[in-house]
Amino acid sequence: MGTRKLAEYIIDLVLLLVGIALAVASQSIPPGSSIGIGGDFMPKVCTKIWIFISLCLLLWEKFTPDDHQKGITADLKCLGLTALALFLYIALLDTLGFVLSSILYMAAQMLIFIPLENRNRKHYIMIGVLALVVPLLINEVFEEVFSLLLPAGILF
Repeated sequence: MGTRKLAEYIIDLVLLLVGIALAVASQSIPPGSSIGIGGDFMPKVCTKIWIFISLCLLLWEKFTPDDHQKGITADLKCLGLTALALFLYIALLDTLGFVLSSILYMAAQMLIFIPLENRNRKHYIMIGVLALVVPLLINEVFEEVFSLLLPAGILF
């Protein structure tokens, strides 16, 4: 088994174990509501999705042919920028609120992922639209459907 395939197996197994641990932990969250959906609903749903995806990744890796020649290649600059963006997102969440901090994080993350040579006007428009629409829709769904308030900031 090549180094890359072994690393993929380890990552997929860690994801599965973390998902199971989170699922067990989510069972102890009190519902918080006697009518409708409580605060325990989304953590339970998300952990089940997490476990399903990690199982799919494990199965995908099992049926993917092994390339013994390829080692692990990592773009450390992108990894560092992603970690920094995530840290800033978490740090600004209480101050700016979910919507604004998510808009900034999504735009930054998409700019990190799209290589400079592939960026054009269409990409910038798509980044702007997605970064605006997705957090607003998520906030609306949580407020209107689940009756759960996400962190509010200075504007929202």
